[in-house]
Amino acid sequence: MFALTAFALGLAEFVPIGLSDIMAGDLGVRVQSVGAVVSAYALGATISAPILSALTAAWPRKQVMLATALVFSLGSLMAALANDLTLIVLSRFVAGVGHGLFLAIASSVAARLVGGQRAGSAVAMVFSGFTIALAIGVPVSTYLGGLISWRPLFLVITAFGVLGLIGLAMGMKSDPADRAQGRTSGAATAAALKGLKALLHPRLISGVLVTVLAYIGSFTVFTYIAPLLTDVTGVSVSTISIFMLIYGVLAAVGNTIGGAFTDRLGPDRASLIILIGIAVVGLGIFVFAQSVIAMGVLVAILGLLTFGAVPPLQARLLALAERYTPDSVGVAAGLNIAGFNSGIVFGSAIGGFTVASLGVASTALVAAVSAILGVILLLVQMRR
Repeated sequence: MFALTAFALGLAEFVPIGLSDIMAGDLGVRVQSVGAVVSAYALGATISAPILSALTAAWPRKQVMLATALVFSLGSLMAALANDLTLIVLSRFVAGVGHGLFLAIASSVAARLVGGQRAGSAVAMVFSGFTIALAIGVPVSTYLGGLISWRPLFLVITAFGVLGLIGLAMGMKSDPADRAQGRTSGAATAAALKGLKALLHPRLISGVLVTVLAYIGSFTVFTYIAPLLTDVTGVSVSTISIFMLIYGVLAAVGNTIGGAFTDRLGPDRASLIILIGIAVVGLGIFVFAQSVIAMGVLVAILGLLTFGAVPPLQARLLALAERYTPDSVGVAAGLNIAGFNSGIVFGSAIGGFTVASLGVASTALVAAVSAILGVILLLVQMRR
């Protein structure tokens, strides 16, 4: 059920990336302005994941997850029906609020169910729906967007959100421990305060900064991959869907490999290898942006690494929380989901600035620099 709902979330987060040119033309705005559609969604997830995870720490997990699916579906419907960019951006922020809290709870619950030795695989299972959306839903949506319009595709996202809501309502069992935990308002308040305090723990903050830098590195370039491919590589708009398909398929593979990689090598070493890979790919895209074949290979590897990074980075922060804030592990999961999405927010914003000032090809060079900073920070933390 978690993976089913994550499929809807994956569609919502990444479908607009492949449709950026089409949405810009339909709304009469510049392509870098459409980056706000991606940023607003990620910003909603960034805010909701840690803060609402803390405030709802004592609430029954099933009730919270149903609420997140409902908020996500309503926000997606609003975006599909909105008439201008401002309303679309606002609606996407609302949908992102549901996204962030859902993934935080789902990943922490899954890791708790299987134990620390298999936390990487558990997180990978939750995100499998997310990456399947990338592998199948995003390239199909990119292709259909070129034939029809982007609005019907947003309605499809809404429909999958509702399907996930129904699936959770019917398939997820209520946890007796959750019901007992939520009986008194005093216990709920104490849990919320403890969770909010955990958000400020320096070890967790420094740990999540690695995630932020990794995803700035990836999404500075990927948010603007469509104009990069058309303007620099020289492919047609209809061909972009093939690149999105390649990216999505390798993202799904990377998520699975990342989970196994984490269980075998440990979160720190797995994260380090993947961060180095993102830096190398960024440099490769900058150098070989005019080669169609090279871009096909590099976009595929970028998908592999970007979502291969999810299990080790998430398991890494959960392990830090088990050590330093054991009563607020779910909050730590939310904090790292915020790290993923704030990386997308900053990445798309930095990418937009880079496109306007240096050209779209330079987004790859900026991406590499961010990933290298993440490598340095991670090495410092590992040594400490």
